[in-house]
Amino acid sequence: MEPRTAMEKELLKESLYKNRVQEILRKHKGFLSSSYNEDVANEGDDIELLKKQYSSERKIIDGIISNERSAFLSGLALSGVVFASVRFGPRYLAVKLGGIEKARALKEADDAARKAGTRWIQQGVSFLFEASFGAWAGYRGYNMISSQNSNSYDEIAKIPLCAGKSIVSEKICSEWVDLVHNEMSKDFWKNLDEEDCRLKDKGRWKAVLGFADNCIKRKAFEDSYRKQHGMKSDDPVDVPKGGVPTDILQMLRKQRSS
Repeated sequence: MEPRTAMEKELLKESLYKNRVQEILRKHKGFLSSSYNEDVANEGDDIELLKKQYSSERKIIDGIISNERSAFLSGLALSGVVFASVRFGPRYLAVKLGGIEKARALKEADDAARKAGTRWIQQGVSFLFEASFGAWAGYRGYNMISSQNSNSYDEIAKIPLCAGKSIVSEKICSEWVDLVHNEMSKDFWKNLDEEDCRLKDKGRWKAVLGFADNCIKRKAFEDSYRKQHGMKSDDPVDVPKGGVPTDILQMLRKQRSS
């Protein structure tokens, strides 16, 4: 069935947009995984002070990594359980239900295959199928747990609002906002407002949009802060405790109109 509306046409681009998001993440994966580290410090910087300034961001990222690690380990455990069930379950049940006679018949079949030289082929094919099925089950399990972990999505979107400094925001925000609000169509984002949303991963896309919007809020706060404190336009801002207010844009509009 051909897509009839602009929103439906944009649904067909979901994989394309997902690849663009992943390109940005891969490009900056070092900062995403480690946040502040001494490699980004300039000569003469106070290392302890920098660590303190980036500590709020570090805390958020540590929590996200912990959630992803739990999802990965759960998927790995599921993979092992499924592999064991598929590999040993059918034979175990056959022996349990069939008793000694069934066990003897299976042994005789194995001996016959071994003598014919085909036993290793059977074992190889069986192992390949069992391992593949187990890996698939584990991967699906990880994706399900990870995609349902809305807390991780919310935490990712909050990074630009954190107190102190944010390397992730410094390195990614400009490119991310350009992708979300310029390269990607507004019709794509309208799908999030649909009651029966047809996007494959609604939670993930909400986080992508939320991150971009929070990048805009951080920039607005930093610009206002520099102006209020007589700072240069490119001076780094150490956001005060409490982080960027979520209603910063409304606050600034009120200030301008008053």
